[in-house]
Amino acid sequence: MISPLESKLREDLCEAARRLYAAGFMSGSDGNLSAILTEGEILITPSRLSKGYLEPAQIVKVDPRGNKLAGEYSPTSEMAVHLACYQERPDICAVVHCHPPIITAFTVAGRGLPENILPEIELLFGGRIPLAPYASPGGSALADTLRAPIRNRATSVVLMDHHGLVAVGNDIFQAAIRAEHAEAAARVIYYAEQLGGAKPLSPENVSALHQSHQALAEKESGIFTGYCHVCAAKNGQEAPLTSSTIEGVVRRVMQEMVKELG
Repeated sequence: MISPLESKLREDLCEAARRLYAAGFMSGSDGNLSAILTEGEILITPSRLSKGYLEPAQIVKVDPRGNKLAGEYSPTSEMAVHLACYQERPDICAVVHCHPPIITAFTVAGRGLPENILPEIELLFGGRIPLAPYASPGGSALADTLRAPIRNRATSVVLMDHHGLVAVGNDIFQAAIRAEHAEAAARVIYYAEQLGGAKPLSPENVSALHQSHQALAEKESGIFTGYCHVCAAKNGQEAPLTSSTIEGVVRRVMQEMVKELG
């Protein structure tokens, strides 16, 4: 029996996948998404299926070590990338890997996105979109290249040399939106270079944007609240939301609804 939480999360994974597919970030069967269901369960997209036409029942359930718990299909061949992100970042609940064309072109050219050029990069990412070194797709070596850059909790998107990007978030929509923002920034920078080069921001402007970035991060923590983690820190660590806690939250919400309805 699938719980309402799992059913909703499967639908959200499919919806986010459709949006990224429609944006041209996941051609053919490219790309993969995942989200934490419970402390011991992760929902992840299957291998070799188009993410633009994915159905909730096709999502695969695995444990944090990558063992399949449920599902007709095999999980994505790049599951190790997702597991590495969750291992390094206990504060996140979702991972997106996709191949946005302009960003991927930057990495194929051996370049990351320049800092102190575009306000959106400074505001949305704090100026930090690191570029991980190259490794062959589909193996643990690729996952290992991401560990150091994604370990920094200020990092939400990592570019992958010759291989697109990984975005993380409190839920699958936040991770997907971050991937969209990164590609939009890459497109503007690319166009600026065709026009003769980008004009850098002043240090004062960059400093002001970084301050706004902190305020934006706090605001987003109340919008993208996650599925299985409590965003409020307890004793300096992120605490997982247990099934009993979920039931308590649902019970309190239902009680409030009953009160309002008289």
